[in-house]
Amino acid sequence: MRLPSIFVWIFLSFCSLSVRAEQKRSVSDMAQLTVAIQSAKPGDRIVMANGIWRDADILFEAQGTVDRPIILMAETPGKVVLSGASRLRIAGQWLVVDGLWFKGGALDGGSVIQFRKDRDVVAHHCRVTNTAIEDYNPASREVEYKWVSLYGTHNRVDHCYFKGQDHAGVTLVVWVEDGPNDHVIDYNYFAGRPPLGKNGGETIRVGTSHVSMNVSRTVVEYNLFENCNGETEIVSNKTCGNIYRYNTFRASDGMFTLRHGNACRVEGNFFFGQGVKGSGGVRIIGEDHLVVNNYFEGLEGTGTRSALTLVEGIPDSP
Repeated sequence: MRLPSIFVWIFLSFCSLSVRAEQKRSVSDMAQLTVAIQSAKPGDRIVMANGIWRDADILFEAQGTVDRPIILMAETPGKVVLSGASRLRIAGQWLVVDGLWFKGGALDGGSVIQFRKDRDVVAHHCRVTNTAIEDYNPASREVEYKWVSLYGTHNRVDHCYFKGQDHAGVTLVVWVEDGPNDHVIDYNYFAGRPPLGKNGGETIRVGTSHVSMNVSRTVVEYNLFENCNGETEIVSNKTCGNIYRYNTFRASDGMFTLRHGNACRVEGNFFFGQGVKGSGGVRIIGEDHLVVNNYFEGLEGTGTRSALTLVEGIPDSP
């Protein structure tokens, strides 16, 4: 029996919708980029054209899936340069940003890359990879903003390059709420942060003092820290249940610090002081931490900047 043509048309239309082809859209300005993001579907790739993107305020808000993420990528990694007051906000699920280079710009606050749109719309299962922020500094070193702010859950920052931050503000901070966030920060190169001269110049901070008893479950692994001299705490842990493993610290005037929080694991890290004054190892504050199989060589720090420092606790500390 032959089906009426209308039913054949409906059937074919349904099939075409169910197997929708993934799209690759090339964009060359902010207007095109905004439209491409707003219409993006799982599996799509949005390709930013090579060149200078000045004052690009990018909101990458979309919904991908675990097997079909939506990708925002450079036409050629390293040739899409974001400058001026450019920034990137990521909000939604299963989104990937690949190959962008923030260079020579500056903000007056907030974050260069932020894993949320606002307080109510954050990112989950999103990733920034193969991306760089370099010398993104304001005229005044007193201006405070972060380079990367991680919100939401199950996000990843990997294979990125962060170099030359000389102003106030943490380079990469994990903001911890009520529940575990399960972020991964891996295979990144943090380089060339000069002394800030005051607190607030950490390269990585996981949590804050007022949420220090919350569980974060962030993993920081396989990163290289070189000439990271912002302040005493190169990495500052301020939550519970985090893992720091297989990282390398070289020629840095500072140390790894378990500043607040409990039950963290510091394993298999390498600390090469290379004769730098103030270079230290691991400072331990809190309870139930495991610090094991780390390697210390050529460290010049003394006192609280020794290779291993155990700090006397304060009973019932506020």
